[in-house]
Parts: sequence; C-alpha cells; structure tokens
Amino acid sequence: MRQSGLFATETGAEIHLYGWNDQGGFWHGPTEVAPASNGTGPILRKLRNAPGTFHGRLHCAVRGLPGVDFHTTVYDLTDAGLAMVHLDGDLHAPIGVVAVIPAQRRRRLRPEFAFGFVSFLSFLGAAASPDSELAIHDYLESVLRTDTASALVFTVEGPQLDSDTSIVTSAFFENLAVAMLQWLCPEHAEMEAGDDGIFEACPAAVVCTPAAA
Repeated sequence: MRQSGLFATETGAEIHLYGWNDQGGFWHGPTEVAPASNGTGPILRKLRNAPGTFHGRLHCAVRGLPGVDFHTTVYDLTDAGLAMVHLDGDLHAPIGVVAVIPAQRRRRLRPEFAFGFVSFLSFLGAAASPDSELAIHDYLESVLRTDTASALVFTVEGPQLDSDTSIVTSAFFENLAVAMLQWLCPEHAEMEAGDDGIFEACPAAVVCTPAAA
C-alpha cells in the first residue's frame, strides 16, 4: 500500500474490500483499495454535514457509461459503518449494502457482527436465498478471524443489475466505502486539500457527486 494512503499513517493498516455477487453466488477479494486514487470528496463532505446518519442522493459516473443516481443511507454504528444503496426512484429492496470496519474500531466490534449483518440483509430482501445468507455469514466470520489488522469493507451487490449499471455501482461502492472510513475515523485521514479544503476532485474516470435535487 502506498504510504500516502488513507490508513498508512500511524496504524499502517491497509483497506481490504470483500465483495459478494448474489447473481453468481460467490465472494471476490480481498481487493486492496488505494484511497489516494479514489474520488471521495463530495461524498465525504455530505457525510460530515450529517453526523451519525446520512440520507440522500449521490451521483456516480464512470467514463464511457451513463451516470447513475444512488439513493443512499449511511449509519455510524459505533463499531462499524453501514450503508444501504437503492437506485434512484426504486426504494424496494436495495441494490446493495456496504459495511466498513475501520482498523481503529476492531477492538469494539461486536462478536455477533456477521450474524447481525446477515439478519439485516434478510430483513431488507438484499440476499436471494437462505443458502446465500449462510455463505455470507460463514465468509464474514472467516475474514474477521484471519484479516485482523486491516480496515475491512464488505459489499453485497444484488442480482438485478445490468452490466453497465453494475460497473458504475461497483465504482460507487468503493468510493462510498473509502469516504465512510474517513468519516468514521477522521483523525487518521490524510486528505490532500483542494480548493474547498476537503479533498482533491474525483479523477476523470470515476466521478461521484451529490445528485441534483
């Protein structure tokens, strides 16, 4: 991990992303996230203006693909951060859920985190079957036992997305997760101040911004 990365400061922790694809029924990861390359500034600014809970629309665009508005709710749960993501205009089952566990909060993590996360997915209808719930639970338990020094990101993407929307959604999840980590542990965020004093603008390839009203 580059030493300019978000958590490569006092703790030296890396950010590892693990993703569940419900359509294929498989996990991927860990993917090492390099925060310095992510465009998180507009999302982070929104989170900081809504301490504890954020609820609103965020827009994400990937070069060459149509932009997407995501109706997003983010919670600070003391030991972790949790986000529900819906496509704008569709507030039934979410298209995805993002959970982040900062390395600095690992000692606070509740023992039943994996069970609570799967129960939440089941309540929302975000997982397709009981078999997938069991696979998600067991994998989370395994990661929490073995990947003990990193900041962790878990994403669950539903099965109802077309390929283009899925690409933009994955980019949005990554940027949202990094912003959530910065929001939960701001004392460890080494931000490169732009003109607005928050963060450099999103790179041209991936841009996530507050959606227009």
